Amino acid sequence: MAATRVLRQRQWTEAQLKAGGFRYFEPRKRLVMARVISQVTNVELTLETLMADAGDIICYYPGDKKLSDVSDYEQWPVAKELFKKTYTAWDDGSWRPNPAEADLMEHGCLPYFKSTGVWALRLPISIYVQSLESPEPAVVPRGRWLCIGSQGEPYNMNDEQIHARYVIPANVSF
Repeated sequence: MAATRVLRQRQWTEAQLKAGGFRYFEPRKRLVMARVISQVTNVELTLETLMADAGDIICYYPGDKKLSDVSDYEQWPVAKELFKKTYTAWDDGSWRPNPAEADLMEHGCLPYFKSTGVWALRLPISIYVQSLESPEPAVVPRGRWLCIGSQGEPYNMNDEQIHARYVIPANVSF
């Protein structure tokens, strides 16, 4: 792995991102449930295992149906300081929790939404990426979305995830 190039968090300029083929996408206002964790927690994702430290946040996409276990909901960790900068408390006064959201509230979650966008690029080749929460680099295959967050942190998503979380204009071709 020593000779392998790995994309890690760094400070990017807008010019660098644009030159690299990235485009900026606004967030969709989508409810997520989130809670602070009290101990180190691993979250298994498709391509990698992410680690969250005590005090970090686990976000859940609840869907509509209550699931049998909290670990069955789509989830991802977010570092505490990054969460404070990129998520906002849900502000829809008419909101009433559905069964899944109520279940997550019983597990200590509160409603939020992501309030910042992302720079993203559909990968033309496979690359090694080390996200903030990943203890080891992971190979992100061609065709997935490479995202660069507000603090320069790289992570990846599939088509369904990026379209659910960000506004991708219909006239954008990839």
